[in-house]
Amino acid sequence: IISFYHLESFSHDKVGSADRRTKVQNALSYCMDTMSKMVAIANGNTDNPPIRLYPSPAGATGFQVRVDLNDPQTPTDLSDDTWVFFTLAGNSLSIGGPTAEVLSSRILANFNNSEMPTSPTDGFYVAIDSTGTVVDIGLVGRYDPSRAYDLVNNPQVSMKTRLICNNSSTN
Repeated sequence: IISFYHLESFSHDKVGSADRRTKVQNALSYCMDTMSKMVAIANGNTDNPPIRLYPSPAGATGFQVRVDLNDPQTPTDLSDDTWVFFTLAGNSLSIGGPTAEVLSSRILANFNNSEMPTSPTDGFYVAIDSTGTVVDIGLVGRYDPSRAYDLVNNPQVSMKTRLICNNSSTN
């Protein structure tokens, strides 16, 4: 009976931990996917880069992307473009612009304007190249970001990617 109890208890912990980790991974994947879609349709040129820090380099809490949501699109006319921004406030990563939505509330607090290190301590990392056409993004999330990391009860997941704007000109 004791053996069955230990086996059931062990299995229950592993399934619960895997479920929590999967929920964090799904949340981070959704954020990355949304950012990727916006950066893929970003629009700009040398004088008006398609990607930049938001709201400003001095007090950045995220980044913004210039997109052309018109039908048909007018890539040469930047005056009708819209800025879509991604910001971190507390543990919530949000998209703002024509649509506003909290993408995830599982992100660790703090925005960092740099590439994500091997052992990240912040939740949202953004590094934009000098032309404003490439952005490196790193996200770190926990099942409950207000609590300390715990492999079983509060797993931590980190993801990073490089996104390249396809619609911009460096002329």
